[in-house]
Amino acid sequence: MRSTGELKVRDKVVFTFRASRGDRGPVDRAKAAQAALDGLLAHGEQLGEVTFEEAQGTAVVYVGKTPIVTLGAEDVEATGEASLGVLTAQVTARLSEAVSSERKRSAIATTVFSVSLLVFSALIAFWLLGRAADVAEKLRNWMAENPERLAAIKLGKVELVSAGATRGGSSIALTLGYRLTQVAIGYAWLIFGLSLFASTRGYTERLTGLMISPLSALATRISSALPVFFVAGIAVLAVSVLVRFIGLFFDSVARGDTKITWLARDLARPTSTLVRFGVVVTSLVLASPLITGESDGALSRVGLVALVAVALASTPLLASATVGTVLIYGRRLKKGELVEFGGRAGRVNEVRLLDVRLEDAGACDISVPHLLGLFHPTRVHRHPPLASIDVVVDPAAPQAEVEKALLEAARSISSRGRVELVYLDGGGAHWRVHSATHRGDTTLGRAVQDALTTLGVGLGRRGAERSASSSRALGGEGAADT
Repeated sequence: MRSTGELKVRDKVVFTFRASRGDRGPVDRAKAAQAALDGLLAHGEQLGEVTFEEAQGTAVVYVGKTPIVTLGAEDVEATGEASLGVLTAQVTARLSEAVSSERKRSAIATTVFSVSLLVFSALIAFWLLGRAADVAEKLRNWMAENPERLAAIKLGKVELVSAGATRGGSSIALTLGYRLTQVAIGYAWLIFGLSLFASTRGYTERLTGLMISPLSALATRISSALPVFFVAGIAVLAVSVLVRFIGLFFDSVARGDTKITWLARDLARPTSTLVRFGVVVTSLVLASPLITGESDGALSRVGLVALVAVALASTPLLASATVGTVLIYGRRLKKGELVEFGGRAGRVNEVRLLDVRLEDAGACDISVPHLLGLFHPTRVHRHPPLASIDVVVDPAAPQAEVEKALLEAARSISSRGRVELVYLDGGGAHWRVHSATHRGDTTLGRAVQDALTTLGVGLGRRGAERSASSSRALGGEGAADT
C-alpha cells in the first residue's frame, strides 16, 4: 500500500500527498509543508493572501510570501486531475478557505483576550485609585492630628515661612499630588486600552504625542533655564528674608521695643505695609533684568504683568490707601476724637492705612474705609456735645436775676453754656439751660439747683400744655429736669 501524507489547517485536510518528488516521499513532503504552515498559523498577523505561481511544469502555492506546497506532474497523475493548473487551483482554494477561517478565529480570540485585558486593567486602575485615596486620607489625618510636626521654616532666628503657611502649602501640595496621581492612572489605563485594539491603536500614538511632546519640550526648556532658576531662587530667598526683616523691624517699632525719631509708633504698621509692597514690586520689575541679563525677559514681563494686574485689581484698595496716607501723615483725625466720617459717627480708635476704626455710642467697633470719606463730609467735634436741661421757676421771681444765675451755672460747666426762656405762664417761667453734662464731679443739674438755691428762688409748676418729651439732649447725650 502506497504511503500518503496530509496537509491540515487545524482538523481540516487541505491536500493529501500521494506521490514522491525527487528524493522526498509523500510523508516528508507533507511534514515540510505542515511545518511551514504551522509557523504562519502561530503568528496570525503574518497570515497573508493565498496565491500560486506555475512555471515549467511546476506550481508553488504561497501563503503571503511563504511557499507551502510544490506540485508537479507526479501529483497530477496520483490525484487523477485533468491538469496541473486544475490541481493547483483546487489546493489554493481549499488553503485560502482554511486560512480565512483561521484568520477570523484568531481575530475573535485576540479581541476576546484584549477585552479581558481591558477589564482586568480597569480593575487594577480602580484598585490603584482606591489606594491613592487611602494614602491621601491617611496623610490628611496625620497632618490634622500632628500640626506641630509641620513647623515654621526658619533661617537662623528669622522666620521665613510661618507654621500656618507651611501647613497650608503642605495641604495644597497633597491635594495637587492626589489629583495628578488620579490623572496619571486614568491616562495610563486609557493608553493601554487603546493599544489593545487595532482600530484604536492609531489614537494611542496621537494621544501620546499630544501629551508627551509638549512635556518633553517643556523639560528641555526647563533644563536649559536651570541656571537662571537657580539664581532666581536665591534672589527670591533674599527678598523673602528682607521682607520678613522689614516686617519684624516695624512691628518692634509699633510695640515700642525699638524707638526711632523720624517715625511715630502709630505710623509703623502702615509704613511697614508700604515698604514691603515696594520691595516686592521693585524686585519683580528691576531685579529680574539683572538675573536674566535681558531687559525684556520672561521674569521682567512677569513682574510688569503682575504690577499691572495688581494695579487694576487693587484700584479701590490703592485709592483707599492713598486717602489713608494723606489722613495718617497729615494727622487729620486723632485718636479719641468724636467724628462723623464716611457716614458713620463715633470716637476714633485707630487710623489705619485702609480704614478708620470708630467706636459708636453702643461701644461697637466700626471699620470705615477711607473711600467713603470721599462721598460723605467729615465732621470733627473738637468739644463734647452740649446737653439741655429744662427748669420751671416761680413766675413771681425776678426773671433777669434768674437768667443771670442760670447762665453763670451753665458757664461754670462749659464756656459755651447758654440759657433761653421757652415760655412764661401762671404756673411759672420755663427756662432751658444748654451746657456740657458735667465738669469734674459737678453735674449740670446740680449746678442749676445750687444757683437757684443761692438766689432763693423756688420752683414753679409745669404748664399743662407742655409735652412730656420736653427734656432732651443734643448730640446724643441725655437730659434731665429739675
